[in-house]
Amino acid sequence: MISSYQKSLWSRNLMLMLVVAAVIGVALKIGWSLQKIKLYDQALAYYEAKDLVKAEETFAKANEHAGIEYGDEAWTTRMSGLSDIREELESLSRQAQPAIKDNREEEVLQAYRSYQSFKREVEGRQEAQSATFFQTISTRLGLEKGWSTYYQQTIQHAKAQMQSLKVSDQQALIHTLVLVPDEFFGGTEKKEQELETLFRRYETAKLQERADSLSFLDVITQTAKSIELYRQEGISSDWLQKQLERYAKGEIGRVIRQNDLPGFVAMAKAYRQIQNVLPDKSEVLATIETHLQSLIEQAEKYAKQHKFTKATDLYQELSGLLDTSSLLAGVDELWTQFDPSRLLQQKYPDQAFDPVFTGSDHWGAKTYAIGVDQKEHHIYFAAKLSENEAPVSFDQALDINTDFTLTLSKLEDDRESPVLLVQSVGKERAYVYTGLVPQLSKNSFDTRFVIEADDLTVEDATQVIVKNAAGPGENELASFEFGRKGLEYVEKLKDLQPESEEPADPALPSASEEEGDSPNGQGDSNIEVPGNTSVDVHAGPGKEYAVIGQVSLDGSIQVITDLDGWYQIQFDGKEGWIQTPKPNPS
Repeated sequence: MISSYQKSLWSRNLMLMLVVAAVIGVALKIGWSLQKIKLYDQALAYYEAKDLVKAEETFAKANEHAGIEYGDEAWTTRMSGLSDIREELESLSRQAQPAIKDNREEEVLQAYRSYQSFKREVEGRQEAQSATFFQTISTRLGLEKGWSTYYQQTIQHAKAQMQSLKVSDQQALIHTLVLVPDEFFGGTEKKEQELETLFRRYETAKLQERADSLSFLDVITQTAKSIELYRQEGISSDWLQKQLERYAKGEIGRVIRQNDLPGFVAMAKAYRQIQNVLPDKSEVLATIETHLQSLIEQAEKYAKQHKFTKATDLYQELSGLLDTSSLLAGVDELWTQFDPSRLLQQKYPDQAFDPVFTGSDHWGAKTYAIGVDQKEHHIYFAAKLSENEAPVSFDQALDINTDFTLTLSKLEDDRESPVLLVQSVGKERAYVYTGLVPQLSKNSFDTRFVIEADDLTVEDATQVIVKNAAGPGENELASFEFGRKGLEYVEKLKDLQPESEEPADPALPSASEEEGDSPNGQGDSNIEVPGNTSVDVHAGPGKEYAVIGQVSLDGSIQVITDLDGWYQIQFDGKEGWIQTPKPNPS
């Protein structure tokens, strides 16, 4: 138990300690106040002696002592302003010095701009003492000297790099020079002039160096990159665009004069890819377009002259500059019209045909080609229905094991659907005659009739004369009609003596004579045409086809087949069509 006496002693002692602490506090405050008053008085004395630096330093020390308010309020405000200036400059110095040391140019520029902004703000104050104090503290901290040394060294280093053409990072170098404040060049206008001169000298020498050692693609690509870098930094590079245009014009003009088409295509393609850095009205791009148009016109001229391979090759070369798919399709269409046998060549490139029949506007086809393979007893068909449709093709093996002939007869299964007449060696008679009709919708041949006979002569689109047919018409010279069910017996024209060698009626020519085909399977015969007239040879059976030459009618002409008054002939090692009354075979 604690007695009441002890409790009273403890209370007394605690009170004494508090009193002592209060006395000490008061004493300290009085001491600090006296020290603050002394420092204020010293600061004022320095101020009156116009030593602003010592005045501000002493004033700052006085402010470290809290306590009483002392001094003239206006003077205290002015001195506080000077302290703010010093503290701001010291802060800028702490930012700038490590940035300069480590060459952190963005931070250096940021500190410099902040310094200049603060300087303008201080100079704008009414107190002249503030500007004087600012300059004094700035000089003591070495701020302006530090920036000046840094930027002068930066400019000199950049110039040395550009003069030696050994710029490791052009983008960084351009950016560094752009970041140098205008005043270190003597002002904005002088900076622009000096940088343009510097960059122009460098790029001119660099372009020449590239032109001497690099490809056209590398030269224009690297120069275009430089133009883009200047644009990013807001620097006009019209002069570099002109240098690039001058270089490219010379190089592209050279390949044009040398008729170097692959070289022109490669250069033109490369130059088009950098058009975003070229002038709006690029002379080189205009030259490219003009020459490209002339090449397209040349290809069109080749096609009109039936030089289809040259036209196709030229369009394919130009495919690197423009989409030539439609142009190539147009040439292919003209080529096929001129030479429908290409339809077979394209579908069956490894197949040899002898003979080949071509024509137009039959069986729903715009153009067609029929190829015969005697060795394999096969016939092949290819046709183009229209310009925009893909070709159709099919083939058929013949159920024969002997040579045969194929002719385009006058028989018609339907309008514009003539019958292909196949003549082969028969078993019971001299020949077997098979009538085939191409069915484009089914991609197959439709067999319309098969008849064995000693001879068959086509009279017109529906009537044939058959000699000694197997079955109806046996031992007769009979008339047959071609209809939906094939060949149907109509009537007897005359009796034939059994096993007779009776010559054929000269008024009734044989099937081979009617069609102008020889029985050797080659589909041609030699004929003598009287007269000294020359006629045009057309690419197809009609005057709408191109004229590919002329033949004289004063000699023997080899006829392959005939169609509606047009005769397919052998002409200078190729095939053509003429229109003339067919003379009697020689």
